[in-house]
Amino acid sequence: MIYLDNAATTRVLPVALEKIVRFAEEDYFNPSAGYAPAIAVKKELHRAAETIAEMLGASADEIIFTSCATESNNFALGCGIKNKKGNVVVSSGEHASVYECAMRLKSKGMEVRFVDPDSNGHVTPEKVAAATDENTAFVSVIHCSNETGVVNDIAAISATVRKISPKVVVHSDGVQAFAKIRTDVKELGVDLYSISAHKVGGMKGVGALYVRRGFGMQPFIAGGGQQDGRRSGTENVCGITSFAAAAKQYAETAASFDAAALRKIFTDKFGSMDNVRINGGGVTSGYIVSLSFKGLKGEIIAHGMEDRGILIGLGSACSTHVRSNRVLSAMGVDKEYAQGSVRISFSPFCNIEDATTAADALEQVTNELRIKMGR
Repeated sequence: MIYLDNAATTRVLPVALEKIVRFAEEDYFNPSAGYAPAIAVKKELHRAAETIAEMLGASADEIIFTSCATESNNFALGCGIKNKKGNVVVSSGEHASVYECAMRLKSKGMEVRFVDPDSNGHVTPEKVAAATDENTAFVSVIHCSNETGVVNDIAAISATVRKISPKVVVHSDGVQAFAKIRTDVKELGVDLYSISAHKVGGMKGVGALYVRRGFGMQPFIAGGGQQDGRRSGTENVCGITSFAAAAKQYAETAASFDAAALRKIFTDKFGSMDNVRINGGGVTSGYIVSLSFKGLKGEIIAHGMEDRGILIGLGSACSTHVRSNRVLSAMGVDKEYAQGSVRISFSPFCNIEDATTAADALEQVTNELRIKMGR
């Protein structure tokens, strides 16, 4: 099997599995307990926070562990808006967990302004600035698109909107950027930044939210006061410690991995075809390539690939039940193309041979479908 849906999830790395087994079978103590073995576990959680923080250019006390990036995004939009009478600016290219939170705010009477990406998939500082005014309370723009792999200039967006509304809160969903491209939160100029474990070789069910020191974030989940009262609930020790171990190794491997070379295999093969559109251009992470085949159905293409032992995606795994692709539509992709979209995504553990095999198979599958359909 060739697995090329790494933007949906990744295989748990051995270093992460070691942590999971250790803290499930041996050091299984509740970190809130007062005896020595439990205190030792609590120290391990702090070390994990230090590891994640170092990767983000932050401090350990700025990291709040959550159950997933969806919770982190809900936390950010649910508790991060200080001026409830202000307006919110969100890109329409966001992951569903940001977009649906914005829609919820809108349903409650808050003014929400959506900014469409350009035809290449970029949410530009100029477009965000045009939607921002002195009453803008919160801005959220995804760092790296989970649909196209396009990387937005969050540092420029942050600097631009702060000139217009100095007290604005800036959040970015960094799930597809973290451990793949540079994600220094201080350089990005964000107040809040969301990440996930299972996109970087960790287990599902754990994420984190960077909260800038001094921000004064109200807790999203109240209870026993864990994580210094910022997010109650007994910590997922297995998840948190394995997250840190996986992320560190993933980033180390990614440092010498040429994702762009694998993406180029697909763009070179399909880029000159009249009935194929490559979605996303300009600055990309290299880890994702989105292709739209005119007149075909993405689901049928993916099934054809699976029959050949190759697994690819249709887009965001959280939105596979949605018949239309909101992000591609916002980019101006015609419906006849959008319905034939597939997403191929890599990890640092993929290789050129697998990508070449998959690209050849994708060409064969789509050609066969066109012959059958008379297209």
